[in-house]
Amino acid sequence: MISIERAVERALKNAEIKAAEGWKRPCPPPKKQTQVLVVDDDLGVRQTLTLLLATAGYETSAAHNGFKALQMIKRKAPRLLLCDLDMPDMSGREFLTIVRRRFPRIAVIAMSGSYEEDDMPEGVIADAFYSKGQKKPSELFQIAAEVIQRTDRHEDQRTLVWARQINTDISGTSLALITCTECLRPFVVATPREDKRVIHEARCVFCKSEIHYTSEERDVNQNCGDLLSLLEEGQESTPKAFGHAAK
Repeated sequence: MISIERAVERALKNAEIKAAEGWKRPCPPPKKQTQVLVVDDDLGVRQTLTLLLATAGYETSAAHNGFKALQMIKRKAPRLLLCDLDMPDMSGREFLTIVRRRFPRIAVIAMSGSYEEDDMPEGVIADAFYSKGQKKPSELFQIAAEVIQRTDRHEDQRTLVWARQINTDISGTSLALITCTECLRPFVVATPREDKRVIHEARCVFCKSEIHYTSEERDVNQNCGDLLSLLEEGQESTPKAFGHAAK
């Protein structure tokens, strides 16, 4: 079995970072102080991307899910965020709505291997899109450099939150989990089943902030056990990382 270190080394060699055909290093080159956070539930992807970006001159860090990434951003916000869209618990779509609302200075590149097109998938709030497995590392470097150069501060607008459907009762009412964009704590709301894709309003049970959200159908298969563990994870981490969220 090939070790992760060997696999990463092979990926770097195949990437031909130093002499990628038809690509020139961005001018000016990225500074070593430019911090990039990679968020992906796949360990191999996280390690490969962080090493590739480090070789290109970025200071890198990584998180395996949205909850961990929010803790890291709260402590020290990166200049650039690379986020996978297809992650368990908190999807990339939901995570990116929170980032855009609370941390508008962060430049964002959404990633996925599920789309053949280069266009931004519908409903994704990001500055650029990178198709994993379909583009060369040199193209990722170019996208990163362009996004950082053109992104200053996004408008402080109310973004639409993606609510994860967790369970549906016999009456057709679904339970959905929302992460507040202000205090960053998760809580549950009940949404009529027939109103999916409609914009709803809710108030955070913790900080009372007004939230606009829509349901995300694909997470409906999660069961009540997942709901309890997710709530416990989010609320246990709150006092340490988000106990005094900025208003």
